Amino acid sequence: MIRKPFFIIFLFALIVFICNVSAEVKMSTEKKGPVAVVPSPNFVSKPVVEGNSIVHEYVIKNIGTETLKISRVRTG
Repeated sequence: MIRKPFFIIFLFALIVFICNVSAEVKMSTEKKGPVAVVPSPNFVSKPVVEGNSIVHEYVIKNIGTETLKISRVRTG
């Protein structure tokens, strides 16, 4: 009798896993248009003396099917 609840829980977990995987596959194949991705979006600088500048470059990758046009950049 213990096997039946275990089997039901296992079956439920398997269905959830399959649905999750199929959703990820669908999302990864539907990259129509420009899609900007920043692999390392976070940057933490060392302490800086007031008045000095900090320079950091971010890599932006287009994983979409069309040209990515960046028209405006703002700091956060």
